[in-house]
Amino acid sequence: MATREEAKQIRREQILAAARDMIRETSRTKFSMRALAERAGVSLVTPYNLFGSKQAIMYQLLDEDISRFGRQLVRSKKDPLDMLFRAVTLGRKYFDDEADYYRAVLFSVYSDGGTEYRSMFQGPRMALWRSLVEKAVKDGYLAKEVDANAFANNLASIYFANILEWVAGGISLRAMEIRTHYGFALALHSMAKPAHRARMREQVMSSQSRLTRLRG
Repeated sequence: MATREEAKQIRREQILAAARDMIRETSRTKFSMRALAERAGVSLVTPYNLFGSKQAIMYQLLDEDISRFGRQLVRSKKDPLDMLFRAVTLGRKYFDDEADYYRAVLFSVYSDGGTEYRSMFQGPRMALWRSLVEKAVKDGYLAKEVDANAFANNLASIYFANILEWVAGGISLRAMEIRTHYGFALALHSMAKPAHRARMREQVMSSQSRLTRLRG
């Protein structure tokens, strides 16, 4: 017999699975919590008790994907600087595979603007970026003076700003990837150790050329 916590986890998974299915079917997040509860086979109060709000459910969906994404990224076994760029490319591939689903979830998250939106720069959503920056400093790719939290927040801001423009329909996913690479390369070049600065400058120039070709 399942314990109380196990039963809660089962209900959480039911709700998240139902939310994913409803978004994939409609490319929208406008469903009510009542409709979500009915789809998940739970009482109306259960989603509120377990998550607090629909926005929190959207974030949990993203967090699950980020965890899966992080495991896949680690398997790439590249150095920390390359992994930062690889993370952006891998993210673009995720969005490419289910563009309507991710655009709907991200639009819901970004249009909220409240506590949940501000938490985009905290907790698990920042852990991946921070861990890569910390490793780059520890392994001697970035200057030891780099504050991992501040630098990771800067990279995340570049990434999320470009994602938001894609969500709003202003740029393509390919442009989102290249523009983020360009911003990352500029930031990393400024704090890279001398042995790695030339590589980051090459990345700056490569991204700049790709942006020029994209505009053409």
